[in-house]
Order: sequence, then structure tokens, then C-alpha cells
Amino acid sequence: MSLLLVAGLLLQGGGWTVRPAAPTVGDTVWLERVVPALPGAVGRARALTADELVEPLRPPEIVTTTRGLVVRYTVAFFAPGRHELPMPALEVVHPDGGVELVLGDTALAVVRAVVPDTAEAPEVRDARSPLGRVAAEPLPVVLLGGGTAAALALWAFLRRRRGPAPGPAEPQAPAPEAPLLRWLAAGERRAVATLAMQRLRLRLEAAVPQATRGLALAECLAVIGAARRDWPLRELSDVVTALERARFAPLAGDDLTELVDRADVLLDRLAAAPA
Repeated sequence: MSLLLVAGLLLQGGGWTVRPAAPTVGDTVWLERVVPALPGAVGRARALTADELVEPLRPPEIVTTTRGLVVRYTVAFFAPGRHELPMPALEVVHPDGGVELVLGDTALAVVRAVVPDTAEAPEVRDARSPLGRVAAEPLPVVLLGGGTAAALALWAFLRRRRGPAPGPAEPQAPAPEAPLLRWLAAGERRAVATLAMQRLRLRLEAAVPQATRGLALAECLAVIGAARRDWPLRELSDVVTALERARFAPLAGDDLTELVDRADVLLDRLAAAPA
């Protein structure tokens, strides 16, 4: 009988709420849901999977209140638009030992861009009337054609006497603009730190395949220290730790720029080091 009562309470639970209601890219966002439960019940929440659009900022939290179990996920979004997140299921353990599995459902978050879209719609203009045809005189056309032919013949004669002209110097390709600097100028400091951290972990994994991105930060540094004793491990640990902290406690713009530049210089040094 108690299980039927609990099932009825779970069906009354609301969906996920988003705080703040209109977040922007890089903001800390809380996804919350109230699961009604009997007094004395506890819950076990599963972790949310990270991808290139959303990243969990801390483990899931469950708070017991008079309304039931409040499940809270803290995340950050790195792209604007409408995000539909399939949420993990929740295990509710009742005082009598029974276990209920509550499906996670879907959390909806609409994220606004920090940089506004300034592209304007093209102006629609009326079609122009067709141009009238004017009768052409043959003499100007003949003179123009003859003058052009004479100029080409003179240019070919002079070029044959002087030899081939040196080819123009190849233009240098402009240096690519760093996306991280554009994000930093837009004020998205959390996103800059996260993307810089991901780029560093990818380069480290390419150099040391055992240091996969699935490892914790301390484990990754330990694997790299065992595989590459010739690397400046103390400096690498300082840079990686500073980037990890900047993801949750954003630095000032100048400090974050200096940290990203320091990470790029360190990556160039590591790439030049003999294997």
C-alpha cells in the first residue's frame, strides 16, 4: 500500500526549473526539480554527462525538505540557443527499504548570447526598369578595337626585348585570429578558461596517450610526470591548476589573457621537446 502511495506522490512532482530564467553563455545555471517523497526517504542522483555545449560545474546535490527531495545540478552552457538536456534518473530509497527509480525527464534552458547579432536583414528594393538600347555608331568601336590591338602589340614587343618581368612577391597570409581572445573581449571568461583547458588537455593527450581527458587532474599530472621526466612538470602543474580554478572563479581580463598566453608558450615548448 505504501508503494502505491509513493508512486502517486512521484507522479505529482513538477518538472525542472532553470535559475536564472534567462542565462547567458558562460553563466552558472542551476537546474532544480522537486521529487515528492515520504519522510525519511533519501535519494541518489547520477552525474550529468559533459559535452561541447554544456559542462557540469559540481556534483549533483540532493536536499531533503518538507516538500520532498530537491535535486539540483549546477552547469554552464557554452553556446546560445534552446538546449534540451536529457537528465539522469534519480533513485529514491524509502524508509522501508524499497527503491524507486524516477526518470530524469528533460530540462529546457534557453541561453542568450553575450555578443549581440548585429547582422541586419538585406534591404528589399524594387526591380529596376529595363535599360533602353541606344544605337551604336560603328566608327568609335573600330577605333577602340584598333587602338587596343596596337597597344597590345607594342607591349608584346617591349616585353620580348626586356625579358620576362619578375613575378610579384607572394602575399603573406594574415595571422589567424585567436577565438579565445574574441571570447575574452566579449566578457565570457568562464568559457575562455574552459576552452583553454580543453585545448591544453588535448595537446597533452596527443603527446602522452596515457594522459586521457577522462583522468582527473591529479591523475593526469601523475601520468605525465612518469612518462615525460624531461618536461617542466612544476610549471605545467601551475598552469593547469590555474586554468582549472579560473573555470569556476573567473580571473580579471588581463590576468586571464596572461594565463592563456602562458599556456600557449608552454605548449610550444613541450612540442619542441624531444620525445
